[in-house]
Amino acid sequence: MNLLSDNKIELLLALDGTEEALQIILAKREEPEEPFSLLDARTLVVPGRSAFFMVPAIKNALDLFGFSAKEITHLACVAGPGSFTGLRLTFSAAAGIISGNKALITGLEYLPLLAAGPAKFTGHPLWVVTHSRRMQVYIQGFEPMIEGNKNPEPLTPVLPVPVTEAVQIIESYKQERAVIMGSGLLKNKAFFDEFLAANPQLKTLPKRFNRPALQDILSAADAAEFGTEMPFPMYLRGSDAEDNLEAITKKLGIPLEVARKLLKDISPV
Repeated sequence: MNLLSDNKIELLLALDGTEEALQIILAKREEPEEPFSLLDARTLVVPGRSAFFMVPAIKNALDLFGFSAKEITHLACVAGPGSFTGLRLTFSAAAGIISGNKALITGLEYLPLLAAGPAKFTGHPLWVVTHSRRMQVYIQGFEPMIEGNKNPEPLTPVLPVPVTEAVQIIESYKQERAVIMGSGLLKNKAFFDEFLAANPQLKTLPKRFNRPALQDILSAADAAEFGTEMPFPMYLRGSDAEDNLEAITKKLGIPLEVARKLLKDISPV
């Protein structure tokens, strides 16, 4: 029995494994029209080891409040783009949970989540640039926040590009002032330091904004449409394993064409 109420509670589990920090959020509401309110939030910086920590951390959060996985009614997975492995892990965990309790599920786009908080106070166009792999990033531009809107309007779609193309996209808009943020700046520091020095009209934000705020994730979940169909992760580039498939198959002694045939029908979840 849970420790919060004898009434029927809607319980939300939100998972974010897009980058190095694994975020696990538990929230609840007692009426469908209410916003979700935070119960527990955990941020685990365990790159490459999330598989060992995620399920125990989810269970621990549920145990803390006397819940079980069967009582989760809503699941929100941050859909990326981001780490191939992180997305696979969070979506696999979500798929396992909903198969056991028929919870409703939704996917949340990552770059708009990152933009949501800063857009409320910057007053300028915003460029979110997150890490993809060496010298490659995901980039999305956003319009200045309009009064009355809850979130900024996208200026561009999410684009997986080399860093050289990312800066060309930003420069092509010829903005008098704009804000640029995200993990892509830190992972390619020398490149972006040079670019920013040549473009003083671009201002950066502190590192703490490189992770979605808990309230922005909950707000996105409040506004999301939940359903019974599993959402798709945003895989905007191939995994490292796909790119290195020929080398891997040689090492394992598997013909390349056989491996491709085995992999081609695998679903994203």
